Amino acid sequence: MKDLEAALGQLPMQSLAALPPNHDVRHVVRQILYLAAESSDRHRTPLLISQKIVQLLYKTSQQLTREVYVVLLDQLCRTFEDVAKEAITWLIYADDEVCSACGSVLLCPNKVLRSENSMFR
Repeated sequence: MKDLEAALGQLPMQSLAALPPNHDVRHVVRQILYLAAESSDRHRTPLLISQKIVQLLYKTSQQLTREVYVVLLDQLCRTFEDVAKEAITWLIYADDEVCSACGSVLLCPNKVLRSENSMFR
């Protein structure tokens, strides 16, 4: 997650759509998803990663950073049922700013930014 934070902090782009297909951020996101899926503790690791993402959502005000975290959290929710349950609970109690950044993606799956999600596969 620190690699992702560092990479996101150096980006001049304002939107995930502007991120080139071979950008390091995309590579790091794929690594995080792989780590969650291949961890020896497939229950705890994805939960810990998603918890960190939610914490980071509270700390950032940059649009691109939020978009990347929301897409990453969405991917984890789609892959791990426990993460989805926990993330929705966290977002129910989230402040309006964080909830507006990612709540609709997780609570209203038909509104998911599908084009952005496919960018990391």
